[in-house]
Amino acid sequence: MNNLTIALIAGLSSSLMLSSPTYAATLGTNLIVNGGAEQGLGDSIGNAVGDDIPAIPGWTPSNSFSVLRYGAAGFSFTNPLGNVVSVTLPGVDVPGPSDRGNNLFFGGANRDSSSASQVIDVTDLASVIDAGQGSFNLSGWLGGYDTDRDSAALNITFFNQANQLLGTASITAPTPEQRNNTTGLFLQSTDGFVPVGTRQINVLLNATYARGRVNDAYADNLSLVITKVPEPTTSGFLFIGASCYTAWKLRKKRRL
Repeated sequence: MNNLTIALIAGLSSSLMLSSPTYAATLGTNLIVNGGAEQGLGDSIGNAVGDDIPAIPGWTPSNSFSVLRYGAAGFSFTNPLGNVVSVTLPGVDVPGPSDRGNNLFFGGANRDSSSASQVIDVTDLASVIDAGQGSFNLSGWLGGYDTDRDSAALNITFFNQANQLLGTASITAPTPEQRNNTTGLFLQSTDGFVPVGTRQINVLLNATYARGRVNDAYADNLSLVITKVPEPTTSGFLFIGASCYTAWKLRKKRRL
């Protein structure tokens, strides 16, 4: 991720933080609310726009971002050449999570990029985070349609109490070539440590449009889990110290 991308994400995250719902955090649980898109209704056709887009509990969407049902019927339209074209959407049997439920996140039925966001308040985890013991795992099933280059990316940004950016992490859908031009969703994940001083984490799911009648960026089963990494034990420190002392004695002996 280059500096320009980080700056853009940070700027967008700061503005979204003002309007996105905020949720509290607990160690060892998925902190992303409605990460599987199962809360609320899914579009059963795939053509919902504007006020017809189903509400998405837990998320603040932009543009045509939507929730789609696996096996949505799809629809037809007439292109500028007068040809009737059918829009096909992911079926219930496409590659993806085994526990996928009924719905998935969908870039939307318009020709534009879209997104959805939420904010996680990690103040309750401050003692763990500020001790440098907050480890995170970010994961999700991300994908697309056939050879289309519409792409989903899940970004998180870490902010301190003063809303200053402390760090970022992200996962991105595989390219059409990486998924063998197959329609489906594929598991992506990354791990790291929550920056010391973090008090809020902004979650931003981007659906970037490239071409086609709809935005075929797909996502499902999004997860952000923070766990506490144990401090090294006293016996561990003693073992390391003893090992270092033994090595020093051996080197000294060889020089004699």
